[in-house]
Amino acid sequence: METAMAKEADYDPRPQSAPFQRQRACIPCTQAKRRCDKSRPFCQRCLTKQIKCHYSSRRLYARGRGDGSSRAESTATASEPSLDSSTSLLFTEDGDAHDDEDQNTSQGDVDVNNRQLFSRPWFLKAEFWVIHHQSLHTPPSIRSSAVQQYIRCIKKWLRQWVDCSHCPIVHASLFAETGMPPCLQDAYAALAVYGNKNEQNEHVVMQHIQDKADALLEANAENKDPLVDMFASSTPLSTGQHLARVLSLFIYQFIRLFDGHIRQRALAEKQIAVLEAWTTQLWESATLDVTLHNTFGGEYLAVEDKMDMANHLWRNWIVMENVRRVWMVCTYTQCIYLLTRDGTVTCTGTIDFTARHGLWDATSAAIWLRMLEQKDPLSVVPHDSDWLREATTIKDIDPFSIVNMGLGLDSDKMDAWIANTTNMRLEALMDA
Repeated sequence: METAMAKEADYDPRPQSAPFQRQRACIPCTQAKRRCDKSRPFCQRCLTKQIKCHYSSRRLYARGRGDGSSRAESTATASEPSLDSSTSLLFTEDGDAHDDEDQNTSQGDVDVNNRQLFSRPWFLKAEFWVIHHQSLHTPPSIRSSAVQQYIRCIKKWLRQWVDCSHCPIVHASLFAETGMPPCLQDAYAALAVYGNKNEQNEHVVMQHIQDKADALLEANAENKDPLVDMFASSTPLSTGQHLARVLSLFIYQFIRLFDGHIRQRALAEKQIAVLEAWTTQLWESATLDVTLHNTFGGEYLAVEDKMDMANHLWRNWIVMENVRRVWMVCTYTQCIYLLTRDGTVTCTGTIDFTARHGLWDATSAAIWLRMLEQKDPLSVVPHDSDWLREATTIKDIDPFSIVNMGLGLDSDKMDAWIANTTNMRLEALMDA
């Protein structure tokens, strides 16, 4: 690819007075607003920080300037895309801001109905569906109080879902078109019942939760070949169905593992491997959806109305982002439990997630799309977020992201970042 581009660059049909413009910085340095030495194939900053370095594949020429001084002026005033020039960075394949033909087009003039804009949304790119296993020479120093606060946050979010039908784990519009699946309705009701548990009704409440958990497992174990995984699906499930059963089992697991009821905890420990298997199947199903989309295109591409197209894209993002959040919550919560019980746990990896504050809580496709046109979505993987702390403030970050970054980043570094805009410590901000 680069050889072909080099040959192409040797030929310029325009006069010599319009030379090739200076080379652009790599995309990670551009997003982080940091100086780039523009070395190929990898710049020194990306190598030092162990960031995936990539450059735009498009060429940009200086426009009709006749003399050397004019060319120098053109080079000096050429602007790099900023962190917030999001629409081009989000939706185009190579992350360049504009073609040379429409370089002067302003962000406000973005044509939402342009199919190129929607052809490859960032959350449907294959590289954002990789589980990262990073070997760190020095593991981050994470305070035990931050880990304990994570569990309290999960409990608070589940209560919020019961009260408001929306929380950082479950989006209010997740099942708006299909209706909430029966298994998740049972889990929702079990959460509501659990919220009213007291010393007098504890036995009845915990028995109810046990019965619902057993029913979920039984429903997914019917008519299975005994030589095959007994918890594998007998028929292919959609990603939404995978998501519903994983979320349902997680709710039962969370209650039983952290309630303090000895018998229920022992029973839940037997299902840890089941939740792990189901979570893996959920991730594989979502990854298959992404592969099919990138091969055959999304259904929204056939929609003519621009807001209908945006609505389809928004609902796709809700499902995909919910998959990511449920994967993280299931994986991290069970890891915390095993680490607390055994003192050690096998690393299951980390994944990218959307960190921009406000995107998750957008109540319509129009609001969501407007936010994307104004700001980068901040797709982040926790162990590779130095650029995020350099280029943003904590106020730019979604509450879910803050809580999960608290598990993957050094607590003192998080405190220092938070202190730039607030007097709170990490644990207090997680609880806010």
